[in-house]
Amino acid sequence: MNTVHIFIAFLVALFGMTGMARAEPYQLSGKSYEMTWPNEGWDGFLGFPGVYCARAPAPGDAKILTQAMFNGGAVYVGKIAYPNKILLAVVFSSIPAGRTAEEDVAKLFASNKDNQAHAHAVKATYEVEERPSKLGTMIALRINNIESDTPETGPFPLVKKLLVTKDGGPLTMSVHRLFARRSDRFEVAAMQVIPLESRNETGEHETLERLNAMVDSLTESLQTCTQALPQRAAK
Repeated sequence: MNTVHIFIAFLVALFGMTGMARAEPYQLSGKSYEMTWPNEGWDGFLGFPGVYCARAPAPGDAKILTQAMFNGGAVYVGKIAYPNKILLAVVFSSIPAGRTAEEDVAKLFASNKDNQAHAHAVKATYEVEERPSKLGTMIALRINNIESDTPETGPFPLVKKLLVTKDGGPLTMSVHRLFARRSDRFEVAAMQVIPLESRNETGEHETLERLNAMVDSLTESLQTCTQALPQRAAK
């Protein structure tokens, strides 16, 4: 399937967390840590002391959990690899000083609406909507045909390059939930490389349902568990 890379600034780097419209490198801070479960004994627990806690869906199917910090410890990514080329990720970073959680989410929504308009101009699939959640307004995204989590593009979901296919068929799909809690912003995201035999309307629908179910399950768990944690002081 032939593709065209769109080298428009916002498309070269679509930042789900920051909503920034320019490329910004993410440098690994120290080492990344990987966990595997040869005996399928993982209970699905995810967490970072004082920031978040959650249970991942289908822990018995998980293959690898990778946790890493980027940019001097400013950004955390916890990423789970599942079979069939599925990635499920949790990201958090600090909201800039002087900005409330509500203001931050509103800024992210406006930025992603701009991204949506540019994507639609090249007939790319980029859907944005606001939804209620236990932690206030949440942004839901669905994007077709991103390239991410490669050495060339950078870690998912921090960096995404949008591919525009000549025949419009889906190569990959990602869904995202963005929200904030006082001084912390979060993103829960899932991505799948769509098998060749599933690159049709039925396969696209099934992929969307599968990724939405995984992301919504992890988001619900994260918000419920994290809501019970003492709130960190705003920075």
